[in-house]
Amino acid sequence: MKVLKSDEIFEQVKRITSEAKSSVRIVSAWLKGTLIESLLKDLPSNVKLEVILRASELRDLFITDENVFKKIKERQGNIYLNNRLHAKFIIVDNEKAVLGSANFTEAGFSDYSKGNIEAAVYYDIKDDENEISNLVNYFEKIKEDSRTFDDDLIGFAINPVKSKSFEFVLVEPEINEESYVEVKTPEGIVLAKVESIYSYDMGFFANPFSSKESGLFASFDTFKTLFSARRDKNWKKAAVWSYLNENGDKVKIAVAKILGIVKDEKLETLLKPFDVGEPVYRASISSLGRLLNKNFSGNSMLYPVYIGKLKNSDLEIFIDLKEVINKHMLVLGTTGAGKSHFIKLFLSRVVNNFRNEISQVYIFDPHGEYYQALKDFGIPKDDIYHLKLKDTIFPIYPEEVEDFVKSLGYYPLVSGNSSVAKKNKSIIAKSIKPNLMTTSFKDSNLEKLLDSLDTDTFGKGVLVDEAETIYGKELITNQKEIYEELLKSINTNQKVIIFDFSQITSPRTRVNLAGLIMQELFKQNKLDKKERLIVLEEAHNFAPESSYGDVSAGKDNLALTMARKIASEGRKFNLGLIVITQRPAQVSKYVLSQANTQVMFRTINASDIETISCYVEQAGKEILELLPVLQTGVGIVSGLAVPFPLLVHVM
Repeated sequence: MKVLKSDEIFEQVKRITSEAKSSVRIVSAWLKGTLIESLLKDLPSNVKLEVILRASELRDLFITDENVFKKIKERQGNIYLNNRLHAKFIIVDNEKAVLGSANFTEAGFSDYSKGNIEAAVYYDIKDDENEISNLVNYFEKIKEDSRTFDDDLIGFAINPVKSKSFEFVLVEPEINEESYVEVKTPEGIVLAKVESIYSYDMGFFANPFSSKESGLFASFDTFKTLFSARRDKNWKKAAVWSYLNENGDKVKIAVAKILGIVKDEKLETLLKPFDVGEPVYRASISSLGRLLNKNFSGNSMLYPVYIGKLKNSDLEIFIDLKEVINKHMLVLGTTGAGKSHFIKLFLSRVVNNFRNEISQVYIFDPHGEYYQALKDFGIPKDDIYHLKLKDTIFPIYPEEVEDFVKSLGYYPLVSGNSSVAKKNKSIIAKSIKPNLMTTSFKDSNLEKLLDSLDTDTFGKGVLVDEAETIYGKELITNQKEIYEELLKSINTNQKVIIFDFSQITSPRTRVNLAGLIMQELFKQNKLDKKERLIVLEEAHNFAPESSYGDVSAGKDNLALTMARKIASEGRKFNLGLIVITQRPAQVSKYVLSQANTQVMFRTINASDIETISCYVEQAGKEILELLPVLQTGVGIVSGLAVPFPLLVHVM
């Protein structure tokens, strides 16, 4: 140990710094840029540099000038700030140290006759190994209790901080809405998403720190001068602009919604606010990355399906297919927003990556768009069973046949209480059932049913002749063929079964066939409980909220009945439902309410957005405001299959 007087302190510090081989650690309440520049000039480039400074009041940062920060950053060193720091020392290579009363300033390091009168002690590991070791440990303890303000620091929390949201003033203005931020607390990392950013001009307009929103920084006289009604309007425009150029100091305030606090790699609810003034950082890749392979419950995803990247980042985003099977998924968006591309990409990855876990995927395709698209997305042709249903008339309720007979112009044969009408109603009721296994069409067709009816005085065969004239022979004779095709498709072992309804002209027949299929799939899953998915494309065609045209929203719509049943009970039997629509307002609200994962693309219609707000649990205000302006291919994913709502670029 060697005692150093004022005249000797700086030279000793400079000497051991220039001799550094691996590390230099500096602790000083204040530090001057000219002095640090002098020390770093002779410091080898491979030496690790760490500096701890005091920041208990603004005065500290007026003494420690900004040149200090620039020089240390240029040297790729790390700065830590402590609000209680008073110690002053330097450690070099964990072998040499100077400890004393002098700050690293001109006054602290000047000679005896000019600056402060200081004293210090020089330690060398050769003389006192224990003291050097103790000082290194003390440095690490101070560092642990300090803050590091690197490029990821973007602001500081301001009043008020709540457990659900907070505001922070931006010191790094290059941050966007929908960005993720974090606050480091002793309990864990608080994760939040920026909902909105406000820009204020402190030289003129509203004061963001005033309790009254109308507060002005500009004087009343200035305000009155600029906005006087007597002034020429173009002069006023020029005067205000000039005033802002002269006096405008911009400040941006961000509003962030708290997603939770990260504990043990799980996102838990934050139950108490952190302190005002806490630093706010860009969410680190490690913080986000640890959560993105979790579902909403905080559990690791069982069947993670890659869907794209977090907007404006390289972080990969997944959806937990297991949660989709158990609790269903809604995919919505206007035409051209990216909805169809997403679902085909998603299904191709489900089939190709989870073929051993997922038994089958059944697609209800109203327009015949899936077969070629799924092949283009890489699903082998041999994995796809494509049932292109022929146009037909396929009644499943007796009333439909009665209405059909009436449409041919023969009301008396099925109307009223005549013996003929009663007899015909009985024949129809025995033949027509809302069940694929009991319908007479497994052995017969509509033509034979019409021919079996009592035509009374109208003459034998008039119903068949009239039906062939209006609808054509094939439509009333192919029911048995359709039945056999449905049965074959339901019993196939291929991975993807597409029910192509593009040639079906009758909406009533479409929902009848879809209902029969869903009914059999539900029965099948009750028995074997294999993991399967049903995909309802343009779901309003099958499960409408209200009747339109020939499609009912009542109990006589078997597709709607089964969609509701699968939505509410399918999870018990591993039968998942994916509901796809561009008009959610037209889809059964009950079915929507059971879709616990949502993938939402650009949506503009006001009634659709209102529907989303009512039936999608996590559709907060910020999500609804984003929907109309989302770019093509960018969607919001929320619900149980992801850890928290995410803005995703699908790819």
